[in-house]
Amino acid sequence: MDYIDNKSKYDKRSLRSTTTKLSRETFGEEITVKQRACLEIIGFDEENKVIELGEEEVIIGRIPECGICLVVDNVSRQHARVIFRNEEYFVEDLDSTNGTYVNGIKIVKCVLRNSDQINIGGVKILFTEEKTLQKT
Repeated sequence: MDYIDNKSKYDKRSLRSTTTKLSRETFGEEITVKQRACLEIIGFDEENKVIELGEEEVIIGRIPECGICLVVDNVSRQHARVIFRNEEYFVEDLDSTNGTYVNGIKIVKCVLRNSDQINIGGVKILFTEEKTLQKT
């Protein structure tokens, strides 16, 4: 039970909530997040290959139908996928034979953060992401 001493220097009325509800119009402008992300395949060919990511799913595997085709024996036909959900990128292993690793840890599904290193069948893939705030 809350008890307030009548001799207190605080007025009982001052203890009531003064929180007010604000509308979007109060702030005037909206702030949007511009996001740019890519995968850089390191040391697979003579020069590194950079793949720009969007909101669509990207399958990584050995068969030519994959969005990122890695013709390496240790890579499964459909090894992993990169998906965009709730403003974040995830990598998910697709029950591959040799597993998918992020920063040296074997994963089933993992949120990707800037500079994460994905290892698929011995191929190193660097995830980079840049977020900028813009007023609209």
